[in-house]
Amino acid sequence: MCGICGVANHARGAEATGSMIAAMDHRGPDDSGIHTQGRYSLGMTRLAIQDLSAAGHQPMSAADGKIWMVYNGEMYNTREQREVLEQRGYTFRSHSDTEVILKLYAEFGTACFARIRGIFAIAIYDFREGSETPKVVLARDPLGVKPLLLARGSGGAFVFGSEMKAVLASGLVDRVVDGDALRGLFENGSVFQPKTLVRDVRMIEPAEMLTIENGKITAERYYTLRDDLFPELAKADYREQVAVLGDALRETVRAQLVSDAPIGAFLSGGVDSATLCALMAAEAGQGIRTYSVGFGSELRSIDETELASEFARHIGAQHERFQVDADLIRDDLMEIVGGLDQPSVDGLNTYFVSKIASRDVKVAISGTGADDLFMGYPWHADMLRRAPAPSGFLEDYAERSGNFHATFNAKEVDQILSDGLRRSAARVALEEYRSIDELPESDAVARLTALTLRGYTKNQLLRDIDAMSMAHSLEVRVPYLDPTIINLGLSLPAGAKIAGTPSGSPMRLSYKDSGIKRILIDIARPLLPKGFDEVPKRGFGIPLTPWLNGPLKDIVGDILRPDRVQATGLLNPRVMVNLQKSLAEGRTISGWRLWLLMNVQLWAEMTGVEPEQRAA
Repeated sequence: MCGICGVANHARGAEATGSMIAAMDHRGPDDSGIHTQGRYSLGMTRLAIQDLSAAGHQPMSAADGKIWMVYNGEMYNTREQREVLEQRGYTFRSHSDTEVILKLYAEFGTACFARIRGIFAIAIYDFREGSETPKVVLARDPLGVKPLLLARGSGGAFVFGSEMKAVLASGLVDRVVDGDALRGLFENGSVFQPKTLVRDVRMIEPAEMLTIENGKITAERYYTLRDDLFPELAKADYREQVAVLGDALRETVRAQLVSDAPIGAFLSGGVDSATLCALMAAEAGQGIRTYSVGFGSELRSIDETELASEFARHIGAQHERFQVDADLIRDDLMEIVGGLDQPSVDGLNTYFVSKIASRDVKVAISGTGADDLFMGYPWHADMLRRAPAPSGFLEDYAERSGNFHATFNAKEVDQILSDGLRRSAARVALEEYRSIDELPESDAVARLTALTLRGYTKNQLLRDIDAMSMAHSLEVRVPYLDPTIINLGLSLPAGAKIAGTPSGSPMRLSYKDSGIKRILIDIARPLLPKGFDEVPKRGFGIPLTPWLNGPLKDIVGDILRPDRVQATGLLNPRVMVNLQKSLAEGRTISGWRLWLLMNVQLWAEMTGVEPEQRAA
């Protein structure tokens, strides 16, 4: 796991790449490296997980020096693919997965990416054509667990990196805000990829492979959610479906435990993480380390740590509970915003649980993705109750997903944005939702699952988890989002995921009564304490509203002062006058609204990103 970066086609590429490495040294405190060849530079900062020795140093080259690569991520089928290469005559000088990927590319070219089981962002300079100008290859894992940004920089350069702060640190990219992306952030809680909050920077999409030659970009997809489904599974008996998915999940957890560094897990009081931890404990054969965050007895309604402790005792885990309070938000605020890399309405929980876990381990297993794959969100059930016709399904999804994740409505966003941005920023269009509708012919449950995975999961959950965990030099792995589990999950019939359509909110009903995540509950039944399915699902949240309207009200007022907002140019200072008045009068304002406004303002101050008319 690393931070990777590079500059292609610029005379100051080495200098710029050095600045990029320094901007994300938190992603890899164990080692760093840079390679420059003419106008092309590659850089990395390394968090050593597989092969902790210097043999895993990056950038890494082929023996003849004609292929150079940097790689961020983890490969779970290293041994199998290494054996394939050894049978073809390859020898190895390390035990790192980086070397295996490098030689897979040497042997199979860009077809190698489909052979990798893992999470990754990869950059390759291929000089084999004999020119001083290499073919540049950039690729990202199938679900988008690891990020990779690409920008067109000054002087015809291409700049890429794991984080926005690194791309901006190159000094080659204009710090101009993307107004459409900023509007989308306020309306949807996250930025709709491939957009980012910086105009000339895009996020490479999941399963996307880009080739840059002669200044031109060619994009291909090496995987879609349609590719490897199991139609025979839909026809199988339900007990067989439980057995097949249970075995696959057990094998996936086993594969993702590969590590030469200490490994632990995030454990909430929910069934998703508890199931993974139980499987981990069975594989490890000894007490695993687990971590959770809580908020104190006065906020018990959203505090799952008692349940987490019960689960930990049941599986014999070494469990640590981290208590979060308003003072911790105050103390860590600048680190939180800087760690997020781009503003988001989410991520705080991951920041704190990663902070405590990183004291002991370098790798943590997370239950992220189970709600997304097995119909665990309240708005999933809401959509199914309405049962929209296929012709109106996408419109209904866009409306309901937007309503569920929205922090502000469209009219409010018009008021929040500064005058120049309000006039130019466009709303997220239906066409953008159509671009992620990978299973349009499937039943409503499979289609809804695919839209969630390519929307909310990608744009918010995975981006925020990577940023906040790597802020603490912690790698997070997500077994539920392994392509094997995704392909099986999408192949299941609707009734295996949700047993009927609940009449009430899943947040108020027990797992048993709501019927959500049916097959996962049945897989968990022999692993977890009796009665685990008789409690309601809870969100893994933080009580921002009482904190930001109470003990933290002073910092809210300071950050959103009209003069500070005026100076950065993204938000409307007139709205901040009214907000200050409401705070002074003691009116309660949504903590998530305040958090997002604060986040955007502080990010603008940290990065210097501003509207185009100011940057001109």
